[in-house]
Amino acid sequence: MKNSTVKESSSSNSAVERALTILEFIASKKEPVGVGEIAETLNLAKSTTHRILEALKNKQFIEQIETTEKYDIGIKAIEVGMSGLTNWNIVDVSAPHLKQLAMDINETAFLAVYDQGEIVYVYKAEGNQAVITNAQLGTRKPIHCTSLGKAIASNFHIEEVESILKEKGMPKYTDRTITDSQKYFEELSKVRQLGYAMDDEEVEEGLTCFAVPIFNYTGQAIAAISVAGPTGRILGKKDEIIKSLKDVNNYVSTRLGFVPAMRTNTRTY
Repeated sequence: MKNSTVKESSSSNSAVERALTILEFIASKKEPVGVGEIAETLNLAKSTTHRILEALKNKQFIEQIETTEKYDIGIKAIEVGMSGLTNWNIVDVSAPHLKQLAMDINETAFLAVYDQGEIVYVYKAEGNQAVITNAQLGTRKPIHCTSLGKAIASNFHIEEVESILKEKGMPKYTDRTITDSQKYFEELSKVRQLGYAMDDEEVEEGLTCFAVPIFNYTGQAIAAISVAGPTGRILGKKDEIIKSLKDVNNYVSTRLGFVPAMRTNTRTY
């Protein structure tokens, strides 16, 4: 009796694994796929594949196109995926990695979200050499002079950026603050090409920051992460900081459902 239970459990696990593998395969395809291709690609018997497909179709995880009899992802799979994405909190996902980043770099790491033409600091992790800055949690800052703001805004359409600058202005904080819109658009173009943004002592003298955007499942830049510290130290660790930021960005954005192919290149400055 005991052996029978073990065999039944093993068989059930195997069937679940095959079903999930098939579901992942269908989801990865840009077009509906037939039972033959699924079976051949996944090295499964055609009869087994068809049986699993029928079960997934009955539960609406996949759908069958009438005209071609091929299979595509179903509404239930989308509902489950969207529910999972909704339950992911960007702070919860980012925090452990920003803590590790701050420890590795020995500076301050920030997470900020975009809200109504400004950025809002929502998380901060401090390394052993972290210095005190005026960027406290809950603080709002403009997009034109912060690395976080530039990282996010570089993914907006030019009309949206123009609207923000018109409403919020471009106040000067230091001698290095960009206060000319044309120069700012040139800066955003550079940010898009490089994949990271820089605050070159534009908010506080002696303080330099690097940032990269965070994307959600729609491909929108909804937040950004940065590392900030004294200019001399930060510039000396520039390559390490940027690589680390991009690594965290890739992880967090992926957990939020981002797929690189979602990004468009229609934004020009």
